[in-house]
Order: sequence, then structure tokens, then C-alpha cells
Amino acid sequence: MKSKTRQKQVVIKGQATAPGIAIGRAFLFKPFEINLAELNSTAEDVKQEINLFLAARDKVMDRLDFARKQSIDSYDDQFSQIFESQISFLNDPVLIDEIRTKIKQDNYSAVYAVSRILSQKSDHFINLENTYFRERAFDIIDLKQQLLLALLGIKIDYHLTAPSVIVAENLSPADTINFNRNFILGFLTDHGGYTSHSSILARGLRIPSVVNGKQLSTIITDYDELIVDGFEGTIIINPDKSTLNRYAKIKKEHEKHAALLESLNKEEAVTLDNESITLLANIEFAQEVNDVIKYRADGVGLFRTEAMFLEKSRIPNEEQQFKVYKKIASGLSNKPFIIRTVDLGGDKLMEGYTDKSEQNPFLGWRAIRYCLDNPEIFKMQIRAIIKAAQYGTVKLLIPMVNSVGEILQTKEYLAEAMQEVREAGAGGTEKIEIGIMVETPAAAIMSDTLAKYVDFMSIGSNDLTQYTLAVDRTNSKVAKSYNPFDPAVLELMHITITSAKNNNIPVSICGEFAGVQAAVPLLLGMGLRSLSVAPHTIPVIKKIIRSVNIESCIKLYEKIQTFHHASEIEDACIKYLNKNIPELSFS
Repeated sequence: MKSKTRQKQVVIKGQATAPGIAIGRAFLFKPFEINLAELNSTAEDVKQEINLFLAARDKVMDRLDFARKQSIDSYDDQFSQIFESQISFLNDPVLIDEIRTKIKQDNYSAVYAVSRILSQKSDHFINLENTYFRERAFDIIDLKQQLLLALLGIKIDYHLTAPSVIVAENLSPADTINFNRNFILGFLTDHGGYTSHSSILARGLRIPSVVNGKQLSTIITDYDELIVDGFEGTIIINPDKSTLNRYAKIKKEHEKHAALLESLNKEEAVTLDNESITLLANIEFAQEVNDVIKYRADGVGLFRTEAMFLEKSRIPNEEQQFKVYKKIASGLSNKPFIIRTVDLGGDKLMEGYTDKSEQNPFLGWRAIRYCLDNPEIFKMQIRAIIKAAQYGTVKLLIPMVNSVGEILQTKEYLAEAMQEVREAGAGGTEKIEIGIMVETPAAAIMSDTLAKYVDFMSIGSNDLTQYTLAVDRTNSKVAKSYNPFDPAVLELMHITITSAKNNNIPVSICGEFAGVQAAVPLLLGMGLRSLSVAPHTIPVIKKIIRSVNIESCIKLYEKIQTFHHASEIEDACIKYLNKNIPELSFS
């Protein structure tokens, strides 16, 4: 390899999407360098162009199926659902008809029709405010590129000859699987996000990953040395000697911590004074049930169902929903499986089904309000859940409930759906537990009354914080004011926990606050004995639980009740952790 003059160190902040630290030479991956403007947009033979499109689609589906089988052979069944989802998208008759129609009516070439239709679909998702659904745009862009490569007969070279940090504009799940795992040090991409399929794969494969958002794939060369910090999101190009030494020590320390946490995998989540804590998992993909099992969660505390609604921009039918719920329920071996009914609206808009013109969508037609106004959509989902309940311990969770009336109306639809399933002879269950998410100040204040009508409650800390503080959590301009450590938010959580206890029903917390390390002792001190978190955070949460006693957690909560600022409370919680768990550093 040619030598290169040493460049000055450059430090850039990106988004961490898979934990770990990668140190090594860059490998620039550019599989797609085509100027579509230079390609012929007109079809000379419409029938031939349609056949070319269908042949390319079949070729891509074969590649995806091969990648799926590779992933099963190499990584058990961790990722097959990702590839099945992509295959299903390409097999969608609506999509096929759209592209066929574009070729026929507008006399487009197959390349141009594919590019036009899938660009429109990716643009739809990328303009949504919700981060998760924006990231679906990159999955569509990936499939578009794969189709175009197949149409143009371009092959991709995945050959790595030495350990490298792979730098790319975007990585597809197939790309991630096709590289030699032994030579992958880390991933650095321009696009994507925490919930993109390639990031999920990176976390599953334990490969550090960062999204830079700054088109670094057009700047970095194969000569550059890189540090990719999948914990903090830091990217360092051509690090100097002192930086290399510092990160080598950090990497070693993290690996030591990871080994310590790994050793706890088979241990129970029990405090020093023998109080058992339930650790559940939040998921939104069927394949994440593998993470639930891997991290030995006590079940699924929150399955977000809107992903399957929004990925294809249309309502999945009863059978499609049933198959997803059944797959997860069957994989959990009778551990609790709590399914949140679809939470459309707010920042999760669906063309043709939700109202995009609302001035205040978070205060508008969303979640249970939307479902009660659309009983056929709501009951179809409930029927699918009832049928899946025969395969596990399935429970129903209703989002954004504010009143007893909403609970009673939901129960009426549940009874009707059960009768419809019974009459259809489709199996199912005769009884299913129903719970509510406490996400508004109204629900928290009225939680003692609401608790009398349900079997369990779950605190949705994300929305509860947003509505209590009147802060739009998706608005970067006011992000500094969004803090679940705020005394008002904590007070509403405590009211809810007390209400559940007084009515002898279980209560959990399933918002992101449950996975904030500094918050864990505080939540235990408030009386919570069940937390639902992202699967990969379970080891460190379990370590915290096993390192504290309830009495000291209660004292911590009593102490912070005298504080008036969120920052004071958060600092006190961090100091508590560093005092009680010195082998792990918290900040």
C-alpha cells in the first residue's frame, strides 16, 4: 500500500448506534456510484422493461434469502426476521403494481420507475418527525439501490483482506452479513440511526457502530486511521499517539466491564436485601425476541405495534398481525408478553389514516382516541391479539388513557372481539388482562380511580415528561427543558405507584427513563419493583439492582424530595451510584 503523509487529527461528534470502540484502518465501501440522471428514462419496450424489473426483484429476493440463510447458519435465528421483512416488502403486490403502472402509463424504463417510486416512498418517511420512522427511509433507499444494482448488472465486492473499520454512505443488512466478520472492527455510516436494521445487526454482532450524519464517506480514504466510539458517538480521523493510547485504555476498560456484566447474565435481578425486581424488555420488531431471550428478560413489558402499520404505510390485516404476535408469544415460553395497541397519531402519521393537518398532533387524534374512533381497525388488532394469546401469556396495554370512559369502551370492543373470534372458531383466549399506560398528568392524578378498572398499569415516562412540562420532546429548540428527573414528573410517577399499590395491581415503567442508569435506585426508592427497558441495557441495570439495597434507595428518594431542580436530583443519583458501585463509573 502506498504511504501517505500523516494528517492532523480531526474529532467529530456522531450518533452512537452500537456500543464498543473500534480502532483501525478505514475500508471505504462504495457499492453504488451511478448518476441516474445520465441513464435512459424512457422505455423502448414496455413489456421488456416490466420483465426486467420482475427479474431484478427476484434476483434481489434470492440474495436476501441467501443472506437470511447465512445469518441463520452463523448467528442462529437472530436476524432472519429482518430479511423476511425486506423480502415481504419486495413481494408486496401494491408496490409491484405501482412500478408496473409507472412503466406502462409513463413509458418509463425499469431503472427510472424503480428509482422514482422508491424515492417517493423514502422521502415520505424521511420527512416524518418521528426518529424511528425516519430511519425506515434508509431501509427503502437500501432496497432501491439493490434493485438498481440488479437491473444494471453491477456486482458488489465484500472482500476484506485485513481488520478494518468499514466506512459507507449506508449499509444494508445484507452488506453487514456478507463481510467477513473476523475482519470487521466497526461501522461508520453517513446515514441510518439507532433503530435502522443495520444498527440492530451491529448490536447483535457486537460490532461498534456510529452514524456521522456529515457525509464522511466522501472525505475519508482507505489510508486513514480511525477511532469509532460506539458509546459516545465520537469519531476521530487520524488520531495522534496520545489519543490512540487513551482510547486503547478506554477500550480495555469497557471490555473488562462488559465481561463483568456478561457474568451476571444467569443471575437474578435481586437487591442486596433480597428484594426481587422484574426486568422486562421493550421491543418493536419480532426478531428482537432473540434479544429478550439472550439477555434473560422476565418477558416483554412493551411491544410497540405501530412499526408494522407504518413500515408499509397501510393497515396490516388480522392474519399478518396474528403471525407477528404468535411468533413472539411462542418464543417467550409463557413469560409475560404485553402488547400495546397501535399508537398512531402525534409524530406517527400514516397517509390516508391519520390527520396531517392538526396544529397540535400530540394533543390531538392519537393512540386510544384514534382507535376508539376506528373500531374496525381497533377490533381487528384485538382479534389478532386474542388469537395469539393461546400461544403464551399475552396482555393488552392501552396507550394515552385519560378517563374511565375510555377503559369501559375499550372493554366493550374487547368483549365484541372475543365473541367474533369465538364464532369464527379461531381459538384464542376467554380472558385477557388489560392495562393502561399512564402518560398524562390527568391519568396520574386520577390513577387511584383508573386502577379500579384495570389489571395493571405502566408508566410511559417519555410522554408523561412531555405533557407534564409542556415540552415537545421532538423539538431540539426546547430539548434542554425536557428532563424526567424534574420534581413534577417524579411526583406524578410516585402518585401512580402509590395508587397501584393501594389497589393491589402491578405497576411498571416502560419509558426510556427506566433504562437511565442514574434513575434505577431512585425508581426503586419510589416503590417500583418492575422495569421495562431496551434489551441490551438489562445487564447494567441488573448490576445496579444487585449492588443496592431498598432501604438506601428509599433514603435517596426521601433526600431528593427536598431538592427543587432536576439537575440537583440527577447529580445526587449519579453520586449514589458511584459510591455504591465504584467498579463502574457513572456520569
